[in-house]
Amino acid sequence: MKLSVPHIDKKDIYSINKTLKNQYISTSSKNVKIFENKISNYCNTKFAIALNTGTSALHLALKILGVDKDSEVIVPSLTFVATVNPILYLGANPIIFDVDENHNIKIDDVINFIKSETILKKKKTLNKKTKKILKVIIVAHMWGRACDFSKLKKICKKRNIYILEDAAEALGSFIKLKKYKHCGSIGDIGCLSFNGNKIITTGSGGAIITNNKKFHMRAQYLANQAKDDGYNYIHNDCGYNYKMNGISAALGISQLKKLKKKIEKRKRIYQRYLNNFKKVKNIKLLKFAKDTKINYWMNVISLKKLNFKQTQQLSLYLAKKKIETRRVWRPLNLQNYLKKYQKFKLLDTNKFYLNSICIPSDDNISGYDIDKISNYIKKYYEVVSNN
Repeated sequence: MKLSVPHIDKKDIYSINKTLKNQYISTSSKNVKIFENKISNYCNTKFAIALNTGTSALHLALKILGVDKDSEVIVPSLTFVATVNPILYLGANPIIFDVDENHNIKIDDVINFIKSETILKKKKTLNKKTKKILKVIIVAHMWGRACDFSKLKKICKKRNIYILEDAAEALGSFIKLKKYKHCGSIGDIGCLSFNGNKIITTGSGGAIITNNKKFHMRAQYLANQAKDDGYNYIHNDCGYNYKMNGISAALGISQLKKLKKKIEKRKRIYQRYLNNFKKVKNIKLLKFAKDTKINYWMNVISLKKLNFKQTQQLSLYLAKKKIETRRVWRPLNLQNYLKKYQKFKLLDTNKFYLNSICIPSDDNISGYDIDKISNYIKKYYEVVSNN
């Protein structure tokens, strides 16, 4: 029983084969534009730029927002390293923040930091400690759980700070403001991922979504090697080879048609886990904030009385039963190469890391399998916690 794997059906294969036969396989394939239009329509944004990875999307987005060696970017501690690495690519410094019970960045902490630890000078927000410019805040919607940052957005607008949404895990997740808005469409730029384990896949792949025409034009330009004159090969800037290819886009077009059904399947999986664990006092299934709709991409449980080693032993025990699990992302503050960077009030992140694991959430898990997984976990927990 797998965590989350790609599901390729006959329609997906037909879409790919059709592209191969027509030889529309490069980054200039019409499939790429079609996929971009479908993504922007689904997310209700004016623009989408399909790219080769979600990491490329984050890198390009930060570049477009002006992040450089004089900049700082706020990031949540509990996230995949792809969220923070592009900051370092650009020579900037991350500031690492704590996360809440939904594993999303603590918005109130970010607001308090801006108010108490920064000053506004010449329309730039400066970190009092480092004197660097706080240029961007990355809000990551972890495990598909939508993070409402509406209070933060108002402050950022006054302070000339951009908000970049890392919605890599959140295609199909929405936040209710005046109406429901898709994750990634609320800040200045949003980034998506279509990696093999995501709710839909293009093999690898990602996208930038935005309502800002200037950002869109800049992203398309830089992602295509900053090509000013394709015939004479004139390039007036340093660009990147980041565009998605036609084969990946063909798969994405087909996969996107199945997204609604995938979310329905994963919702049923979540609800069954929720029911199975509701009477177990110290095993908690990760929930989600009110006024949000989520894609139920990944189910995460916390086992409150277990330590790091016991949680690891649970994963090994389940592996012998052919049940795949994994620990949640190792927090950024615990990564050796990031220990030198500034942190702010890290109270809960490490605790979540010590006793939380991801459990199988794949589309094809049956009710029987969910019950079996739940029973194995409850049995193990009962034995270990009583010793």
